[in-house]
Amino acid sequence: DGAPRLRAWALQGTAVKGFVGQTRSAKLIARLEALGFGEATQRGELPPRRRPWFWDNGAYRDWKAGIAWNRDAYVADMQVVSLMAPADRPAFLVVPDVVAGGLESLRISLAWLFALRDLAPAYLAVQDGMEAEHVVRHAGHYDGIFVGGTLPWKIQTGGGWVAFAHRHGLLCHVGRVGTFPRVRWARRIGADSIDSCLPLWSDGNLDRFLCALADDAQLELSIGQEHSC
Repeated sequence: DGAPRLRAWALQGTAVKGFVGQTRSAKLIARLEALGFGEATQRGELPPRRRPWFWDNGAYRDWKAGIAWNRDAYVADMQVVSLMAPADRPAFLVVPDVVAGGLESLRISLAWLFALRDLAPAYLAVQDGMEAEHVVRHAGHYDGIFVGGTLPWKIQTGGGWVAFAHRHGLLCHVGRVGTFPRVRWARRIGADSIDSCLPLWSDGNLDRFLCALADDAQLELSIGQEHSC
């Protein structure tokens, strides 16, 4: 296991912060903590098992399942977060949105914003159909941009959203970035953080995620010849 040797790299050696989905495996939790990865916590998964963590509203999971977004479960989660000590709250939350929902997603996100701002830093999820001109007037109300949407749209527009966020003093997170090429792409466009569940599926997936995040020379120094990218 290369986790102990990778600890310093994971905490300091990359500008892109990695968040990995929640797991119940004590062994995997320990390894992810040693690597410095945060937790991508979905609605309904509170409390988180690792820190730092961010709180996703579950819209994408419901969309994939072909069901309506579970508002009641989200409100129940809001109550749980509101009772947490400030140090235990999420690093950021994703304001409710509509996957590939364009301006309707923006309208819904704006309607939820002020109920959420006191809980944690709030990120606006940008979706297929949104453009910078739609978002710019609202940018000052948010702490970050979360690049959601369908994969083709995300790849096509992600670089522009990172640039937009940074121009307005915001951080930018890109959701569902787990394969080696996509992690490298997220690094190239300057994303501040990414998330994926793929590293939970196998040791090989986790190793590839590490390799994609790391600078090649730094990774070689950190893990020697035992791992290969």
